[in-house]
Amino acid sequence: MYDVVVVGAGPAGCMAAKYAAKSGASTLIIEKNREIGIPVHCAGLISKRAVEESELTGNRSFIRNRIRGAIIHSPNYEMQLEAREDAYAIMRDRFDRALAKEAMNSGAEIITGCEVVGIRLSGGELRIQTVDTSKGKKEEMGAKVVIGADGVRAGVAKMTGMRIKRNLLSCAQVEGHYDSEGAYAEVFAGREIAPGFFAWVIPLDDQIARIGLCIDKRFSSPHSTPLALLKRFLSQPYVARRYRGSYSYTGGAIPLAAGLKRQKTVKIVKDRGGILLVGDAAAQVKPITGGGVYYGLRCGKIAGEVAAEAASTGDMQVLKHYERRWRREIGKEIAFGIWVHRLRCVLRDDDFDRIFHALGRKRWRIEEKGDMDYPSLILNEFIKEPGFIKLAVKNIIRYMYIYGR
Repeated sequence: MYDVVVVGAGPAGCMAAKYAAKSGASTLIIEKNREIGIPVHCAGLISKRAVEESELTGNRSFIRNRIRGAIIHSPNYEMQLEAREDAYAIMRDRFDRALAKEAMNSGAEIITGCEVVGIRLSGGELRIQTVDTSKGKKEEMGAKVVIGADGVRAGVAKMTGMRIKRNLLSCAQVEGHYDSEGAYAEVFAGREIAPGFFAWVIPLDDQIARIGLCIDKRFSSPHSTPLALLKRFLSQPYVARRYRGSYSYTGGAIPLAAGLKRQKTVKIVKDRGGILLVGDAAAQVKPITGGGVYYGLRCGKIAGEVAAEAASTGDMQVLKHYERRWRREIGKEIAFGIWVHRLRCVLRDDDFDRIFHALGRKRWRIEEKGDMDYPSLILNEFIKEPGFIKLAVKNIIRYMYIYGR
């Protein structure tokens, strides 16, 4: 029997396993896919803070390009921003494998090509039922604490009756030849381009970029798909004159928390076992940008430490500390981001133009205080201005009228 079993070998899961093992817990990671980091479902743009949080100080081979700023496009306005700190375009497969190696170096074991198909309490311990994805062989093992880090599908949460109310955004992305701005990512906002979210271009160098978009289907036409909208975006004159074809395509989903008041990421099973959820499985994602790597790493560390303490002491009530700690760190940021996302979903294209034009007048302020991991630090200042308050009130009323929320 293991003290801690982590389901999923993404950044959140690997970091949770690393910290559980470092704290003295016997730890196992179970990964459904045969190869860690494959397939990739990520735009792969993370902050300097996230790179530091990964603790991969001796291995930076996963970094593909340094991003020094962004060019923001609304339908009829453009704004260039210099970043206060560099961001990085990364190769997620290498990043995930490096994190997995660090977890193993700390004492965790890893099994790949193994899917968790059931979790139950038996004989005073949690029993985890697995199946080999290639051979079909079934096995069962015991654990004191299970950490669900199995991404957007959140299988552990479903198997154990834990409900995380989420809205799933649908995404599509291509990687291909593109005459990019080199050191600048590009963001395109507008209902016609990506209803409920935005499109992006992330340069990997001067000739290659990742181009994608994400949509909130609740606010798009019934027959819209992210792939169809991405193809239309690629045909737009501004993009088409620089785009010279792709060589890979990925699709995926981003889980945004629908609210935090009733979300529970901890379940104690008769004081004899416990379940924690972390990363995408817990909707620990920035609602404004959809990024989840930094939050997953931060929460993974907390989950690993708390799980190890509960397993070593036998006091499963300790697991409640996990919920309190991660909410204290990022709960307000997620709650603010949910509000911004709801507003964004009902904005019209002329609203985007007005907002970006107003932001452009105080561009220096954004460049000075902007933070891609904590966007509320700068946005809170702008939404207090009369023009933004009027726009927000108008659109929130529209939101409530149309969607009854």
